[in-house]
Amino acid sequence: MITTAQIRAGRSLLNIKQSELAKAAGVSLATLNNIERGIGDPRASTLEALERALFQAGVETETDGSTETVRLHRLARPSAYETYHASQRILESLSRDSLLKVQHILFFTRRDHALRDAEDAVKLCLLLEGRVRTVLFDQVSFTFSNGGRAAETSGILLAAFALHGDKLSMLDRPIEDTTLAPLADAVERLKQTPWQPLSHPKMLIDTFDDWDEKLERYGSRTGHPLGDLVRLVGPGQVVPALNKPV
Repeated sequence: MITTAQIRAGRSLLNIKQSELAKAAGVSLATLNNIERGIGDPRASTLEALERALFQAGVETETDGSTETVRLHRLARPSAYETYHASQRILESLSRDSLLKVQHILFFTRRDHALRDAEDAVKLCLLLEGRVRTVLFDQVSFTFSNGGRAAETSGILLAAFALHGDKLSMLDRPIEDTTLAPLADAVERLKQTPWQPLSHPKMLIDTFDDWDEKLERYGSRTGHPLGDLVRLVGPGQVVPALNKPV
């Protein structure tokens, strides 16, 4: 079970306020304040919620009876199994309450070495740079190959443009498969590749698909996120970039 000292240390590593951790863990600010001050006897479920929130933010804690350790994983690459629900994890990371505290978002496309020349061989991926942690989502299959995939991908773009419109960048062409490289090497390679501001999803989608065709096919469907995305940013008029190139 996580200790009071580990909670304080984990919060310090993430550079977050008590209120931010309390909200992420679903506990009251007063409860967390008392725990960190050593007041009272917190419930096991409360400590588990705090430990889970810190773990999801990249903080790992261990206690062996005589030693308490706290470490922050500054780089993360969710595995293929974990990204079975990748869109939900990305949406959680993009939310304003996320402990990641997004600073920059890079959308890029990679060529899936396993599919080679298949129609959906190019996958849309993300690099999320947070305040103290970077998460690479490249073991994912975001495409516009069918209605379900298009809805999933549009939902992510909608959240990114709605919540972080001034923090978006992209690569202007597909790159070789980043999943073949170790995490640190893949992230460094992406950072060394020139980024350009992303001011409209058409700029990105047209690097690997046809925005106008997808807009015609899915944009008018009731409840489809692509329609909401278009209502937010417009159908395809590229507006002046709001952010600076990285």
